[in-house]
Amino acid sequence: MKRRAQTLAFRGPVEHRHEADGHLRAPGDAVVVRRGVDRSLTMLCPDGCGETLTINLDRRAGPAWRLYVDGEVVSVYPSVWRNTGCGSHFIVWKSHIYWCDLGEELQSMDEEFVAQVLSSLRPTLQPYLHVAAELDVVPWAVLSACHRLQRQGLVREGSANQRGWFGTV
Repeated sequence: MKRRAQTLAFRGPVEHRHEADGHLRAPGDAVVVRRGVDRSLTMLCPDGCGETLTINLDRRAGPAWRLYVDGEVVSVYPSVWRNTGCGSHFIVWKSHIYWCDLGEELQSMDEEFVAQVLSSLRPTLQPYLHVAAELDVVPWAVLSACHRLQRQGLVREGSANQRGWFGTV
């Protein structure tokens, strides 16, 4: 039986895609292909299916994910949702893998950061992505803080096409 990875193990940068394979040994192992700029994140699927995923990071090559690296800690935005193979759907935030099919809640943030997010929100709904860009932080951090503030009754989330938009109560 396959075992899902709970963390992303960042193995560093390589210059070419073919160099990545030698660094990928277990589900969740990942390297970034970097030639001047980040080109792709190559990883063994954390679902344990054995497939190698190549996640585009270069907007010049089409729709791309954004990679956030802080030392050995990695976040990827948006989520990775495989529409082929094992069909897994997951979020990578602070090198932790959150499985969307399990409804895992993103880890909570410290009070100071949550207060900073609250002060950035207005009564008018706005996308959490805008708040993340304004604060220059990983979008998952803002989404987690907004959901925490919503549970506290301090903010509200839009519905339908404004899901993921938040405003103060």
